[in-house]
Amino acid sequence: MATTAPLRLDVFLIDRLEVVAIAGFRRKRGDIDVDIDVQPQYLRKIDDDRHHQIVLDVRFKPAKANSAPYKGRIVGRGLFTITESLDEADVARYVLHNGSAILLGLLRAQVAQTTALARWGQFLIPPINLVDTFAKAAASSEDASKHAGGQQ
Repeated sequence: MATTAPLRLDVFLIDRLEVVAIAGFRRKRGDIDVDIDVQPQYLRKIDDDRHHQIVLDVRFKPAKANSAPYKGRIVGRGLFTITESLDEADVARYVLHNGSAILLGLLRAQVAQTTALARWGQFLIPPINLVDTFAKAAASSEDASKHAGGQQ
């Protein structure tokens, strides 16, 4: 029997949703070629380390002229609670890996639902490597803080 994870999604919110049909798109055989840019944020509540927030800002557009049916952006946030006592590394792993995957699935579903009635039909944001996305964001944040602090 499977056990439940010690991570609970309390609230899911969409801050922004934009979808624009690409007029020149023509459905062809083969894959849709889309560029995806994800800006993630991981926030913790200062006075209660059980509460966490993931924000994903997902932008998508055709990789080359008319290679995808839509361009757009969705920004969503998930508020999560850790329901068990865990060490800090396990908490971060659950929230970053599981929480962001849960949130991305909800955002993908919202875009799919919105485009289901749009000009070119349903569009599903391609899978995204969120582990890599958060690692790049952390490295970029470290670089920015070093630069702001005058370190080279």
